[in-house]
Amino acid sequence: MRDQPGDALANELLELMHELDIPIGIRKLGYSEADVEELAKGTLPQHRVTKLSPRQPVDLEQLTSLFKEALDM
Repeated sequence: MRDQPGDALANELLELMHELDIPIGIRKLGYSEADVEELAKGTLPQHRVTKLSPRQPVDLEQLTSLFKEALDM
């Protein structure tokens, strides 16, 4: 895993979250499909967040997809 440190870190974090019974996925935090568009629209103007994305430029379609995938991880 030395050649994929991002994957190794993600796996460790997921394992820790499971051990600590921390919810995985934003649905477990009370969000639903009905919230996805508003979450994406609210994130788009947050340049301090979006400028760190490896995928540039960040657009509404990408953020909508991200939040849909984040519902049930």
